[in-house]
Amino acid sequence: MADLSTEELVEQYRLRRPKYESLCEELRFSLTQRMNEAGIKWHSITARPKELKSFLEKVERKDYADPFAETEDLAGARIVCLFMPDLDRTGQVLSSMFEILDKEDKVNEGDVSAFGYMSHHYICKLSGRYSGERYDAIKGLKFEIQVRTILMDAWANMSHYLSYKNEESVPKDLVKDYHALSALLYVGDRQFEALYKASSRSAAVAEERVLRSAEIREREVNADTIHALLEKVFPERRPGSASAVSDFTSELVEMGYTDLAAIEKILMANLEKVIQMEARRIIEVGEEKRVSSFTRVGAARMAFDSHDSEFRRYRTERSSSKVRKVRAVREK
Repeated sequence: MADLSTEELVEQYRLRRPKYESLCEELRFSLTQRMNEAGIKWHSITARPKELKSFLEKVERKDYADPFAETEDLAGARIVCLFMPDLDRTGQVLSSMFEILDKEDKVNEGDVSAFGYMSHHYICKLSGRYSGERYDAIKGLKFEIQVRTILMDAWANMSHYLSYKNEESVPKDLVKDYHALSALLYVGDRQFEALYKASSRSAAVAEERVLRSAEIREREVNADTIHALLEKVFPERRPGSASAVSDFTSELVEMGYTDLAAIEKILMANLEKVIQMEARRIIEVGEEKRVSSFTRVGAARMAFDSHDSEFRRYRTERSSSKVRKVRAVREK
């Protein structure tokens, strides 16, 4: 172990911890901002200093001569992505933000039969772009960033609580199950990746056959084709959320509207009624009164409400049912 006594290590750790807390706060802020700017969807971004107990155990296990210089993860951040291609995209973001001192790819470069979780690990320091008094106390500190998918993160957390740190520590009758579960999650990640790519292709086809085509060359009603159709009919309106498009698609299909060309005709025939209904949606903003515009989905729903009273009744009942279910869950 280091020349310092345990008591001295503890005292030094406590003196240095505020700097690492400041570094972690900066990492959370910067990573969130840059990931959003890059358009990479993420599940969670966390950062925190290494706990004292974990630090002391590592110093003893590694027999560090200079613990605070050799411990490279006294500050650590973790980015949990949705899909495997996001791992490399996130790595590109990190390279543009920080000075990368070391990288370990435990997904593609590790032993295929290796026990444990998979992720990308980066050892970094703040780069020259972080200048000014705000960064003076933290810009020389090393930190670790782990990048993994949701399924990789699930495996890491579950295996941690099962207390088996390596394959040698696992009871022999459980080794096969451990390998099988690890492989299953890896296959799951690959399948999610394939599904994501297929979804992207579906959206591209819908755009070509619906949005970019003078006449609709697609009949199937799904979230991708409805999204493209709404952009075609209501190009100037706010798009609304993907979940809103999905809900509206379900409403259409459940009410028997399963022909995209027929849906387009109904929307076009009721455009003037939508504008008239919208004109009555007056809100006050300070001392001004403004019209509250419909989103694309909102305008489409108003068009169908005007066209079909049964659709309006069904949609109202469906919405009320959802509210009742949410209330029931909250009251439990």
